Amino acid sequence: MNLKLLLIFFIILTFRFFFVHNNQPQYTDGQKISFKVRILSQPHIVGTRQAFSANYKNQKIRIVTSRFPEFNYGDFVRISGSISIKDARLLMYYPKIEEMKDDSVLLGKSLKVVKNLRQKLIDLFSRTLPSPSSSLLMGIIFGIKEQMPKDFAESLKTTGVFHVIAASGMNVTLIGGFISIFFAFLLKRQIAIGLSILGIIFYAVLAGLEASIIRASIMGIIVFSSQIMGRQSLAINGLALAGFAMLFIDPSLIFDIGFQLSFASTLGILYIKPLLTKKNIVGSEISTTVAAQTATLPILLANFGTYSIYSILVNGLVLWTVQILMVIGGIGALIALVFMPLGQLIIYLSYPLLLYFESIVRFFGKMGGIISIEALSFGFVAGYYCLLGSALIILKKK
Repeated sequence: MNLKLLLIFFIILTFRFFFVHNNQPQYTDGQKISFKVRILSQPHIVGTRQAFSANYKNQKIRIVTSRFPEFNYGDFVRISGSISIKDARLLMYYPKIEEMKDDSVLLGKSLKVVKNLRQKLIDLFSRTLPSPSSSLLMGIIFGIKEQMPKDFAESLKTTGVFHVIAASGMNVTLIGGFISIFFAFLLKRQIAIGLSILGIIFYAVLAGLEASIIRASIMGIIVFSSQIMGRQSLAINGLALAGFAMLFIDPSLIFDIGFQLSFASTLGILYIKPLLTKKNIVGSEISTTVAAQTATLPILLANFGTYSIYSILVNGLVLWTVQILMVIGGIGALIALVFMPLGQLIIYLSYPLLLYFESIVRFFGKMGGIISIEALSFGFVAGYYCLLGSALIILKKK
């Protein structure tokens, strides 16, 4: 992208950050607030409690309440209670939550349709496959993690493959790629791309319109479209514009780990992956993982303090199954909505691959191999990216 344009973006964002910082409402511990909000993430249930995030005046508040009554994705509610501040995070414990008449009838009905479809899919996979295979397949295809057993989820995190059950850039790109390949045989390329983008948007709504999913979808569309058109410069310019737009709308994203990881991993795929595949440094199966993890390593260490030494190996062993599982599970789910027995039969074909995936994750999950770092200085992070950028420039010139 043109350096002058980048400088203009930087100046605009600087003024935007300054304006927002000076006008940001300051909350005190115990302050009472009341606001209406639509729940855009399925509440996470643990024991006798359920929790979800809500946005209030461009700030995220973590809501923790009792198990009943149950709240669901798409519900429009009023939340009233006291704010608790913990490690600069805003929380509300057991506030009063009332379901409200929907202000937007069309949006409410649309989300209700999506919510019902989401529940049908959960029931379909749960009846067809045993746990944790059913929850693993739901996570891979739709990013639905509510049914995931806690021990298996921990194994996924330990081995560094938890990203496969999140609505990440990789997932949305695979969704778009599958749709484009399918329709490329029947329609013009431009129409196939348009349908792919629509498919990605629908996937984002189905998976839950959380900020992380929206970011992943935007960036996935950019990368996918540029790869179809064969123009890397389009992806880089599009990524810069998307990042600028998201930060302008919500400057607090600059501190959001999800935004940092999405942006850095996409840059890694755009800049590092072509060099790895061109120079045959690693095979094509794991080039995306290596590129993304190289670009995000300091962010992961700085924020989580842990990294699995087996991460790249485990990703290389299981990622080749993800595309196959998405195709089998996706086709099976679509057919099951019309004719349940045939759809279930197709979904069951994925069971051997799911067992293989689970075996690899459980085996390496028991081995440990976690690197722990108590603190990572800003100087180290800056130095890492300066060295990485210099290496990429040198390799590209050669």
